[in-house]
Amino acid sequence: MINYSLQRSILIYMSVSSLLIALFLSSFVISDHKRSLEHSILAKMHLIAKDIVEHGLYLSDVDSLKDIYNLHESYHSPEYLESMQHIKFAYHISKPIPSNNLEVIEKLPNGKYLLVWSDRRYINENINALLLELFFALIGILSLIMAVFYFFLRKLLYPLKCLVNYCNSKVKSKDSLPICSGSYEANALKEAILSLEQRNQVLCKEKQNIFKEAAHEIKTPIAILKARIDLFAKSNMEKEKFINESKSDIATISNKLRELIFLKAIEWDIQQAKERVMMQNQCSMMQQLFKPILEKKNIKMVSNLQEDFALFIHKEAIGRVMQAIFENIFMNTKNGTTIQTYVDAHNSRLKIVNEVDKKSDEILFSSHIGTKLIKRLADELEYSYETYEEGKYFYTEITFKAQ
Repeated sequence: MINYSLQRSILIYMSVSSLLIALFLSSFVISDHKRSLEHSILAKMHLIAKDIVEHGLYLSDVDSLKDIYNLHESYHSPEYLESMQHIKFAYHISKPIPSNNLEVIEKLPNGKYLLVWSDRRYINENINALLLELFFALIGILSLIMAVFYFFLRKLLYPLKCLVNYCNSKVKSKDSLPICSGSYEANALKEAILSLEQRNQVLCKEKQNIFKEAAHEIKTPIAILKARIDLFAKSNMEKEKFINESKSDIATISNKLRELIFLKAIEWDIQQAKERVMMQNQCSMMQQLFKPILEKKNIKMVSNLQEDFALFIHKEAIGRVMQAIFENIFMNTKNGTTIQTYVDAHNSRLKIVNEVDKKSDEILFSSHIGTKLIKRLADELEYSYETYEEGKYFYTEITFKAQ
């Protein structure tokens, strides 16, 4: 993949734009100068033809006519007389046919026609000289403008380069950031980078603490299981008792491993882009996903379908959290009862009410993801989670940050 420098791109754009504008203006100047030069020569030739007729110089031989005219018009400046070098004369018995040259035809008193003409070589030489002057002037001016613009861009874009170097450096020192100050946009970007970096550090530290805590909790049941095996090998411990207690230890370890896998999956999901999610869709998806469980336990699920609200959130991550919450609710709901789901669109809140039954013979992947873990994910996924019990009913409330 080719990476284009912003500075180089702007310079190329400015160079091409300036060159096109200069070429357009130069073509206009050249065209205007050419027309002006032609009009000037024609006006001069008209004046010369009138003078020749007025002073009777046409009676002279055509070869000496120019010299006689120069002597007669000696009051003109040397520059004027020198500019006549390209002008030629000719006599014609009949009116000549116009040619591609610059020419003036004047009828003489003796019935003949005087042709005063000049080929375009003189004009072309002047145009070529002007083109050469414009070319060197254009190169000089463009070089000066590009040099000034280059150093201006270099100074203007230096804060961005500085920020890129800071982001790419392995050892980041915030002491070097003041030199990255520049325009308002550069300073705003710098503050955004620092804020994002600080937030990432907090999140990374929190994730590390969660994983350390989970890993530490796994160590204890593993150590207990190991001690139990050693004890069983060295004593006359009952086999049935050993098996039952070992199964309990293995279940504890499995639950902790599920939590670790759950956390790792959430961590990956949060790195993905946010999407628009409708809350009623989430509830319907959970109901369809666990339809066999609901039918087996003869549980109905009722929702106030007239209300709904949208979330702009990490879809997969919040989907996993919702699945864990609903799994726990479905597993611990009394058979033959109804789960009430209330969607509060005004407060972006989901409230679930069910009758509790702690006994369940179902085991699902995230059924053992606890309240503590779900609450610890609340800050990253921007929601609050609360559960409480009143009599035979269990209440679960999830309130999302205002969208």
